[in-house]
Formats: sequence, C-alpha cells, structure tokens
Amino acid sequence: MLPFRKRLRSWWWRRLPLEKECRLSQRRIYLLPTRFGLLLLAVAAAVWVGALNYAVSLAYGLAFWIISLLLLAVLMAYRQLAGLQLQVEAGENTFLGQVANCRLSLINQAGVERQIHLWAEEGESAVHCQLPAGGQQSVSIPLLLNRRGPHAYPVLQIWSTAPFGLIRAFSWWRPYATVLAYPHPLPDRIRHADDLQTGKGRSRGEDEEDFSHLAEYQAGDTPRQIAWSMLARRDVLASKRFVSQPRGHAVHELAWQDYPAALDVETRLSRLCWRLLQCEKAGQRYRVRLPDTVIEPQAGQRERALAALANCSLPS
Repeated sequence: MLPFRKRLRSWWWRRLPLEKECRLSQRRIYLLPTRFGLLLLAVAAAVWVGALNYAVSLAYGLAFWIISLLLLAVLMAYRQLAGLQLQVEAGENTFLGQVANCRLSLINQAGVERQIHLWAEEGESAVHCQLPAGGQQSVSIPLLLNRRGPHAYPVLQIWSTAPFGLIRAFSWWRPYATVLAYPHPLPDRIRHADDLQTGKGRSRGEDEEDFSHLAEYQAGDTPRQIAWSMLARRDVLASKRFVSQPRGHAVHELAWQDYPAALDVETRLSRLCWRLLQCEKAGQRYRVRLPDTVIEPQAGQRERALAALANCSLPS
C-alpha cells in the first residue's frame, strides 16, 4: 500500500465511532464497480458507440441491456449489506506472539440469504460468511498480538459482490472491544524449584494459619487465641479466629520482589507468568504479588493473575 493511502486510511479510521454493535444503513454503505463491472461498462459503451455509427437496433438493445444489468447489480449488492447487524462478543486472550480470535456475531433479520466477507488490515485474507435468511452466525477475526497488554479489535471492512460480481458493496466498522496479550512465559526453573521445597523460598508452610476475625471469648480458648491488646485497651475479653491452610496445600508466593531491581520489567513478568502456569499445571495454590496489586487464591485466579501481569504498566 502506498504511504499516502495508508495515512488516508488511518485518518478515516480515527473518524469512525467505537461501537459494540451496529446496524448497516444506507448512510454507511458504499458502492463501487468491480473490475469485471468496469469491463462490462466499457463493453456497453463500445456497443452503444457502434450502434450510433451503424444504426443497428440490436446493438442499442444490447447496450441498454448491459446497463440495466449493472443497475440491477447495484440494487442486489446493496441488499446484501442493508440492515445487517454486527455485535461484539468476548475475545480470546492469549500470550504475546500468538494469534488471538476477535469474535463477532452477525445477525440477518431479512428474508434473503447474504454472502458476506469481513477483512481486517492485520489479517492475511478475508473471512467468508454465508448467512441464511433470518439467521445468526459467529465469526472469528485473527489478530496477531505483537506487544503485551490490551489490543483493540481491528477496524473491519464488511463487503460483498454477490450475486453477480459486478458491484462491490462495502462498509467500515470499528468495534469497541479489546483482547489481552499475556506476557510470553519465560522458564525460571531455579526459582520454581526453590518454591517447591518445603520451608524455603517464599512458600507458606502447611501448618501456617491466617488471621480471620475477632470473636467473643469462649471457654476453652487457648491463651494464644486471646486478643491481649484489646483486653489491655478496652478491658474486653475477645478471641482471635484463624483460617488454617489445608494440610498439603501450601500457598506459593510469586512476588515481584523475587527478582533483582536490575532485571527489566518484561523479563520479570515473563518469569512470573511461567511460574504461575506451572502452579496451575500442578494444581498448587499460589499468590501473585505485584507492586500495585495482590491476587489471592480464588475462583478464576488464573485469568485474574494473567490479566494483572498483562496490564502491569510499571516503567522499564
């Protein structure tokens, strides 16, 4: 693509609104002849000129028939896009350097079948979609994740040349959605081996207990459980309650501070990502500590922790 065309297209894309869903209307659909359509138009012009010179009625009829076919193709191509609805679906987050799937939903409420193509500049080829009358279909647009962090869905061109291939009807859509590029996992076997050794590294022991809350003193509570500081300040007898970690389920600490300050941000995140995945693979409990957040063991921890690593914006 020529540089000026690329700049013009980027300028045009920035003017498009961000939308989670859109409906293609007359104001958003553009029509241009295809190469075959231009060739047929040139044939019609040549036949018409010949008819003028030689006064051949059949040549007039042929020229006007070709023009009528082109006009009909304009209407039919427009109908392929008119009223089409597009909606954003949740994308597929993946790791840096891989291809993510940007999912979209196409809804055809009309009573005619549609043959639609979707194309993004980042993609190598268009995605073909054949929508039955009154049907709906989900499609995935591949997007190469070349940097860590959020990636916006690419601007899409929706086009069709059906049914005659003479006219190209097209429109542009800028979806309001993102996919995350997680850090590329970088093996850190030495640190991971230290984590697995009981009582070493930053792993929590099997018999360690976490403080939960204060409760009213009950007969039989041990002196260790008594909140002596509250007794001294308020003359109230209360007991501490603890949550014990299940035996054999140590909580491994995956901390930003495990690495020297001289190590760059991306390498730290990549190594933490690898250790996280190893814990998930082995079914081990873990806690991720970053300078701005802590992800405790919980349901959906893998996605939360990977998202935190992907969105980490500390200076290099």
